[in-house]
Amino acid sequence: MRNTVFFGGLIRRLLLGVIVCLSACASSQQLSEAQRLEVFQFVWEEVKRSHYDPQLGGVDWDAVRARYEPRVRAADSDTAFYALLNAMLGELKQSHFGVIPPGAFVAQEEARTRLADGETGLTVQLVEGRPVVVRVRPGSPAARWGVPAGAELLAIDDTETQTLLERIRARNLPPVEERFEAYLAFRAYLSGHAGSEVRLRYRDLDGNEHTVTLKREPVRGERVQIGFIPEIPVRIESRILPGNIGYLAFNAFFPPVMRELPQRLRELAQTDGLIIDLRENIGGIGLMAGGLAGYFTPREAPLGVMRLRDGTFGIVAYPQNPQYRKPLVVLVDEFSVSTAEIFAAGMQEMGRATIIGRPTPGKALPSKIVQLPYGGYLQCVMADYETAHKKRIEGVGVKPDIEVELTRAMFRLSADPVLQRAVEFLKRQEIEGTR
Repeated sequence: MRNTVFFGGLIRRLLLGVIVCLSACASSQQLSEAQRLEVFQFVWEEVKRSHYDPQLGGVDWDAVRARYEPRVRAADSDTAFYALLNAMLGELKQSHFGVIPPGAFVAQEEARTRLADGETGLTVQLVEGRPVVVRVRPGSPAARWGVPAGAELLAIDDTETQTLLERIRARNLPPVEERFEAYLAFRAYLSGHAGSEVRLRYRDLDGNEHTVTLKREPVRGERVQIGFIPEIPVRIESRILPGNIGYLAFNAFFPPVMRELPQRLRELAQTDGLIIDLRENIGGIGLMAGGLAGYFTPREAPLGVMRLRDGTFGIVAYPQNPQYRKPLVVLVDEFSVSTAEIFAAGMQEMGRATIIGRPTPGKALPSKIVQLPYGGYLQCVMADYETAHKKRIEGVGVKPDIEVELTRAMFRLSADPVLQRAVEFLKRQEIEGTR
């Protein structure tokens, strides 16, 4: 079986992240009992062979196999079988584990958790326990129709958002994980084919309800494919904000970002401070955390260590040109994951950047994607990660230096309260630096 190393990115979660709330993607074939047992054994052995910890964190993997094998034999469909495989992997209680059923990359409409080719321009997250529009991309369908930041989303087509939340909350997840799963659910329901329509009902900050129908537009960005994963649109944005504050945002740690970074940083070189926005950044290639950090440190600096079963290797920032020496802020939220978390944690430990926003979910384990017998894929953890100060991020996340606990009232003053907080912080730094 071929496999490809893919550090982070949470591809399975993007495709099947709300599978507990929605019907699973159906397989294109029906496996025999013998074939299911072959796939089951393959998954079990691959985890046992590849995991960085021979003891699997104290999980009795033999006992897990004994419990799940009878259930696999009794599964009444392939959908139930692949769900059992994911339940078995869930016993490990780590991110970056999961089975992607056969056909998931082509039957993504049925799963409704695909990397869709159409978007509305809305980001919806939990604010004060409610689904709230926290960002509206300028020029998007939502922006043209005037959907305001701070609006409470009540329904998407015929689905009440509270119904989605009840299903997620029935799992009794920790608060950060609950916000993570809610974000995925809203993202999934808002996505769809470019040109298709979606009907939204929302309540504005004055308590008035509105219904709008938006036509989804093609997802922007350069499409990148690595190994078996589907294409991911990679977007990078930079501009100078009022007050001479630089702004740089990108949604994944993929090669197009590193290719464009030098020119973007040259354009921002004369700013008085820089904001790197990693909110909604899905991670990607782990070593790129060191590559990005190199533009902000004048000397070699460690960002952490990956530990495999047979050895370790470090993520290191080597100085890059152009060097940016002014104050630096990194924005994070509940969907800043994997490599984004590694970069934020490393810059925080070095004292080179101030982290502002909401806690990250702690999903930072290096993994690989392996092709399964009879189709489908296994995402499997292959290494652990700890920072240069020997702190683990997995299951813990990155705690911002300045945590912004959003309220709907904040959106009366700013369309993006987290970004506004970062701008105000950098302006204070500039004033104090001139004294």
